[in-house]
Amino acid sequence: MNPGHAASSKDMSNEEQILRQAEAFESRSQWKEAASLLREYQQTNFLSVEALSKLAYFCSRAGDYDSATSLYRDLCRQQPSEARWFYALGFQYQQKEQWPNAIAAYEESLRLAPRWLKAALQLGDSYRETEQVEKALNTYQQGIQNYQELSLDRRRELAPMYAKLCASAGRVLLAKSSRSPSELEEAMRLFQESVEAEPHDADNWYRLGCALLEADRIDEALDHLQRAETLDPKKDYIHHKIAQAHLRKKNPHEALRAYEKIPQYKRVPYILHGMAQCHMAKGDTMEAARKFYQAIQREPGKFYHYWDFTLALAALGARDQAIEALERTNQLYRQEHGKDYRKALLKLEEVRSTLSPGQHISFDVPSSAVSEIRFGTVSKYNVERGFGFIKDNADSADTFFHISRVKERVSPQPGTRVRYVRETGEKGLQAAKVWLLRDK
Repeated sequence: MNPGHAASSKDMSNEEQILRQAEAFESRSQWKEAASLLREYQQTNFLSVEALSKLAYFCSRAGDYDSATSLYRDLCRQQPSEARWFYALGFQYQQKEQWPNAIAAYEESLRLAPRWLKAALQLGDSYRETEQVEKALNTYQQGIQNYQELSLDRRRELAPMYAKLCASAGRVLLAKSSRSPSELEEAMRLFQESVEAEPHDADNWYRLGCALLEADRIDEALDHLQRAETLDPKKDYIHHKIAQAHLRKKNPHEALRAYEKIPQYKRVPYILHGMAQCHMAKGDTMEAARKFYQAIQREPGKFYHYWDFTLALAALGARDQAIEALERTNQLYRQEHGKDYRKALLKLEEVRSTLSPGQHISFDVPSSAVSEIRFGTVSKYNVERGFGFIKDNADSADTFFHISRVKERVSPQPGTRVRYVRETGEKGLQAAKVWLLRDK
């Protein structure tokens, strides 16, 4: 027997054993351990394409996108006709928000596999991130056309991907600033297609409900939004849109009931703003002003919070505070749009000429919650739902947190060390602010 051949066979046998051990870690979602095992073996042995692809995958799942990028680039060089390596490379760039590189990789994967629906979806998403709206729309539409040309069995198999392509194309049309009536109709048709392809996905019903609301078909919108709520009653944005539909029907009491389904700790600024709108419509101006004020405290850079706060202040006769809020409204609007907010300037003239100086209203309500800065470790995190728990270093207590409270909204991995502000709220321990700490 050729000694070189014998050595090669032995290497392959060893690699198979290592792969089996790594796959055992994979079955327990221990991605770092699986990657470390293959890396250690790679130091003294040449990895096959299969092993190299496994290592790249494990690195990616562990969040080590730089290493995964390097490995997938190597795979692209070794097998330049394999679309899957370019697709995987594009995904790594996408995670790092390196959009030009992601686009180039996805384009190559589609050149090699022109009918690959998943690659069309990711390329369209990358175009959309770089505001190449028409390219995004064309890519989604090409993917939709490719799906429609498949056999019936393949269409059934790929229906979830088709639903995503339809939803993405519809969202692009709905987001257009100069959208035509025919584009709105096309968006609704696409959302209807996504519902029919994937009827158990609450987001498909939600998007169709939003489009119907845009078309002023309020009763139909409510029917679809309520179906979305039935499928997933924990999604806050669905409750919000149902509430907004009730407000459009001039039914603030029903709208407020929809908002009250959202737990206290999940009432982020846009929820608080919506609740304030309900109180304004009910004639409870003081409570509306309080809610607008709370939204401003949590999200001080949005002009529309100040604008609606101004309307409440003016109705309450708080002239000086209304003037201050209007000036801030115009300042923020100018920063965002590069011009004055004419409505705010007209309202400013009206307030100055019609209102007399009045009593200052305080909206700072002392909180019964006790807050303190603590240190801990993320014990659990649900990526899809955006919440998790922190185990405190000092007393081991579990504290709830939402991604909206994490600085820069970076999704943490279990085991991440954090500094956080702990409060005792109505639902128990919760984090008001969370900072992720880097390991030294």
